[in-house]
Amino acid sequence: MTNNEMRKNRLRQQAEPIAEACIAVRVRLLNRIITNIYDTAMRPYGISLNQASILTLITMSDSVGHGDIGRILFMEKSTVSRNIERMKKKDWITTDSSENTGAAVIAITPRGEEILEKAYASWAEAQEEAIRRLGSDGVDTLMKLADRFWPIGFGQAG
Repeated sequence: MTNNEMRKNRLRQQAEPIAEACIAVRVRLLNRIITNIYDTAMRPYGISLNQASILTLITMSDSVGHGDIGRILFMEKSTVSRNIERMKKKDWITTDSSENTGAAVIAITPRGEEILEKAYASWAEAQEEAIRRLGSDGVDTLMKLADRFWPIGFGQAG
């Protein structure tokens, strides 16, 4: 066996546990599958699941800024900024400076409220599809796990 063949063999042996048992791979796979269900359902309204999550957080909060969104939804700063800019262009949100801190405060506009209301029925259908695919035991387990890492939930920004 050549050195190259031995190296490939060793690499395959190392890759096997990743392919078969890596928790991160499984979580990312589930994330893509489930997110696709919601994104597909809400696509006719021009809204993504990330955007709906941000609009929901804004709706549930008294006051929310960029940092709050990233912290509460565990989103990267660039993801928050990109979605905020897209939603501002669509007139779903406005940003204004806080009188107390001078930091940008984000508010939902009537148009943003309208898009969230219109997309709700499609979100509910996607929710049912996700529940069907995961099964009630899978959903229960998922909710319990998420609560360990996200005990504050929505509406805790301000």
